[in-house]
Amino acid sequence: MKWFQDSKDLVAITIAALAVVVSFVTVLLQRRQQQRAAYREIYSTLMSEELHRGRWLINSIKEIKDVQEKSELDLRLIYRTLGIFDNLAMYESQKVVPSKWVLDVWHHPLRQMSGGASIIRREAEDRGQTWAWPQLWTLFEKAENYHSMLACCAQDPARGHRE
Repeated sequence: MKWFQDSKDLVAITIAALAVVVSFVTVLLQRRQQQRAAYREIYSTLMSEELHRGRWLINSIKEIKDVQEKSELDLRLIYRTLGIFDNLAMYESQKVVPSKWVLDVWHHPLRQMSGGASIIRREAEDRGQTWAWPQLWTLFEKAENYHSMLACCAQDPARGHRE
């Protein structure tokens, strides 16, 4: 007991340090859980049948006249799809969700969409409209250079580097 009396300051500091470590670990675990919840939510939205159709519409655009020939409903779906992907890009850039999660799953769909999205952007700019999805272009660039260790890219050694 004498040791405890003589070392009570050391014991108090040790307990305080353990409390700080436990608090830090708790914060990290909560952040990871929040990232999972945010990713799960946006993933569910991106996997909806409606957004699949929006991606196919974007992928079908090869020149400006393809945009001009789309119906109003199709254009709204295309713009909504691009908007949701811009949200994904914002989540990724702000580290709400890890880049690895986003790029491992979405690098191929993003690569496929980038050509049509560029034409849509050009057509909107030709009409004097301001482009509404600024972060999406950065995500397109990241996807273009991304090489996953997953099976989808295993046969593609010439593709860019792994981030």
